[in-house]
Amino acid sequence: MTTSTDAATATMIALIGSLADNKSALGRRYGEWAVSAPTIESAVAAAAMAQDELGHARSTYPVLAKLGASHEEDSLAAGQPLHVIERELPDWASFIAANLVVDGILTTFVASARDSSIEPLAQRARKILQEEGSHRRHAEAWARRIARAGAGDLERLLAHVGEMWTESSRWPGPDDDRGYGEAISQGMVSESPAAVRGRVRDWLVELLAEEDVRVELPEPTDWSGWDPEHRR
Repeated sequence: MTTSTDAATATMIALIGSLADNKSALGRRYGEWAVSAPTIESAVAAAAMAQDELGHARSTYPVLAKLGASHEEDSLAAGQPLHVIERELPDWASFIAANLVVDGILTTFVASARDSSIEPLAQRARKILQEEGSHRRHAEAWARRIARAGAGDLERLLAHVGEMWTESSRWPGPDDDRGYGEAISQGMVSESPAAVRGRVRDWLVELLAEEDVRVELPEPTDWSGWDPEHRR
């Protein structure tokens, strides 16, 4: 019979492994824009963000050892990020959407682990959050800029935000997931999947509303086909 600790630990192994996989993929996607961003300043920011994300991935994988798993041996950390960042981002609007939505979901989850009972995770979470502040400011500034430009740029941004939200919002999992609930009760994380989504939703809706742009970011309801190991 699976114990409560086993369920919580299995969930955290999946979350931490997938977090690192997605951080690694984000680093590669950001890096691909380091020479083709629309401004020199944004190219520099893309390169710096890429370095940050790759560093976050590298420092996160070893946390799995604390939970009895490893990146090399455990199938839960087999390098399978969200589909929306598996391949090169097609345009700058998709870069900003990834910065807003994918990075937003992952960082909000990390924030819920800053005081984790898994001490190596808590240490890395606090370091990651220090660096993610600049990523958020970059995303907010470009979201406002694109919203003010309107027309095709804004249409592309909203289309990418919607696409990325559809997949990324499922990453934390269903709110009634037993393992996640037990991880909360054991202090491994502090907030539920719905709370993580809610924080990101509130931020993005308010950010775009300030520019008179309305966006719908629904709570996921269909969990058929969702893989709890790879979080997609």
